[in-house]
Amino acid sequence: MLKVAFSAVGCKINQYEVQCMAEALEPYCFQVVPFDERADIYVINTCTVTAKADYTSRQMIRRALRKSGKVIVTGCYAELEPSTIKSLGNITFVTGNKQKRDLPQIILNLCKIKNDKASGYSITRMDGHSRAFIKIQEGCTERCSYCIIWKARGKPSSRDPGEIIKEINDLYQNGYNEVVLTGVHIGKFKNGFNLTGLLKTILKETEIPRVRLSSLKPDEFKNELIELLATERRICPHVHLPVQSGDDTILQRMGRRYSAKSVYQLVNRLVEARQGITIGADFIVGFPGETKDDFENTIAMVKDIPIVHLHIFPYSDRPGTPASLFSDKISPQEKSERSKRLKRIGDKKKRAHMKSFIGKKLDVIVENRQSSGRLNGISGNYLRVGFTGDDTLMKKYVEIKVNEFSNDALQGDPNSIKLINDKK
Repeated sequence: MLKVAFSAVGCKINQYEVQCMAEALEPYCFQVVPFDERADIYVINTCTVTAKADYTSRQMIRRALRKSGKVIVTGCYAELEPSTIKSLGNITFVTGNKQKRDLPQIILNLCKIKNDKASGYSITRMDGHSRAFIKIQEGCTERCSYCIIWKARGKPSSRDPGEIIKEINDLYQNGYNEVVLTGVHIGKFKNGFNLTGLLKTILKETEIPRVRLSSLKPDEFKNELIELLATERRICPHVHLPVQSGDDTILQRMGRRYSAKSVYQLVNRLVEARQGITIGADFIVGFPGETKDDFENTIAMVKDIPIVHLHIFPYSDRPGTPASLFSDKISPQEKSERSKRLKRIGDKKKRAHMKSFIGKKLDVIVENRQSSGRLNGISGNYLRVGFTGDDTLMKKYVEIKVNEFSNDALQGDPNSIKLINDKK
């Protein structure tokens, strides 16, 4: 039996694609093993969204090259920098995103295995996860001044809704209680209907208890989507917005098509629409030309409105983007200081938000067991909850009452646990 090891650097899309490859190879008796173990083939699905992602991708490639197996590199970094990757060592095959769907067949060819079984490019499970990621869309045309992903992933295209529905139903039958709809730009989904139409179809044609949206731009929350979020309990009360800045001048320089005022209005409207909602946001700190006053506008935004879960990225140049040519760069020290300040505010707001749920009941999907021995899960509104319990609760969908906040997580009362859905 041949052994294959996968590494998905970066986004949920990469993790979904790696799962597709693994399942496509299963009929040919490939055994998937952890990346640090000996394997016949190592596949690295790379990312290039930041300089750190480039670095991590190179590190994973070097780790694979120290082994004795064949090394295959794909993904966004491979799409844009194939020559850099080839210079790292004796790599068997490098391909970008366009050939990614063909990788299972390419691997079979490398191993001189005849393809005599029908195989698709979809998933029936998500190895290592209790919640499954579903890619619904690919590509972007926004061309924000700091971003290169539009070039790496190409033009927008949306999956067939029937394929998505089948995938979700298969996952539910295999014991998954949540799917996360993901893509490069899910607000651009359009295949017979828009994203809201897809959500309505999922709610109608599947029994999956929880549907979560991945990152969605502020200007893509239309009235019909907000109304659906307000009324449909199966859609998770959790929104993540790639806001990037709280200053209009910086937003314009970034090429973002919304204003700071519209973010204020949207967040307040979302909180009014759905009780208990958790709102997260991405912010780029130290964008070229960001003055101290510009940054203070971002600070004010985070303080003033209920954004409680922050992803903070110090700006890094992406070669080939307009922003990389801007001359008014911010020093690394200043970017670090601004990032730390914003993080302190974000951490304080997140803790206060989590503590507001003490004494309340939350729906939780059990994910794993921590080193402390306690079970650990994620609520519908994306809060970490720990509690004592046995392994029969793993992957289960439960209701639990929160009795305290400690170790940066909510702690549930084990005596209050109630199964919400006992599917497998």
